[in-house]
Amino acid sequence: MLNVSNIHKRFGNNEVLKGVDLHVEKGDVIAILGPSGSGKTTFLRCLNFLERADEGEITLGDITTKCTKASKKDIINIRKRTGFVFQNYNLIITKTAIQNVMEPLLVVQKKSKEEAKRIAMEALDKVGLSNRYDFYPSQLSGGQQQRVGIARAIAVNPDVILLDEPTSSLDPELVGEVLSVIKKIAKEGTTIVIVTHEIAFAKEVANRVVFMEGGKVVEENNSSEFFSNPQNKRTIEFLNRFLPEYNYYI
Repeated sequence: MLNVSNIHKRFGNNEVLKGVDLHVEKGDVIAILGPSGSGKTTFLRCLNFLERADEGEITLGDITTKCTKASKKDIINIRKRTGFVFQNYNLIITKTAIQNVMEPLLVVQKKSKEEAKRIAMEALDKVGLSNRYDFYPSQLSGGQQQRVGIARAIAVNPDVILLDEPTSSLDPELVGEVLSVIKKIAKEGTTIVIVTHEIAFAKEVANRVVFMEGGKVVEENNSSEFFSNPQNKRTIEFLNRFLPEYNYYI
């Protein structure tokens, strides 16, 4: 469904991505792990052209485009078929929860106001915010704001949802409520690619895991094999730091 090959991205003289590949099948939940600065977020942003890669090719369904040559139409069509959940919510502070969810439905998908409102209500209900339709971001907790962000992503009925460390800006006590929502939509068969530092969550929910470092994919495997029998020395060092009870041997 989604195939990404040889993605390179530079910022000045700093090559952040050095030829990253990813293949996503319908229904996959793929967790991308790795230390800070490994290129995870940049890679995710390249998938729907929030950043334009300097090299590489992206195929999403029947759309195939070279990253450097993607037309405005290609980019719009890819964005229509992906939902993106940001680290810092990215809600419009002057709009209510339901208005934030309606925005892409009205602006990108050109839905009628009545249909957009119906879809937005269903999405907010799904993330447990049926009593917060008319609340502004300033009236919501961080966890509630992130759940609005997830509702906005699922409302457009995307082929794949991209989540960029969705709990990194939350107080620890609010992390669980957001992870439970992601677990719920994953169990419903939603295709997800998530960059996360929540290693236990990745182990429980993902069916495939990618480990990145230095702008490259160091190791990739199904979740069971990745966590039970990691192969790369750097992967083992990383997992030992977060899952010391496993005591992986190098």
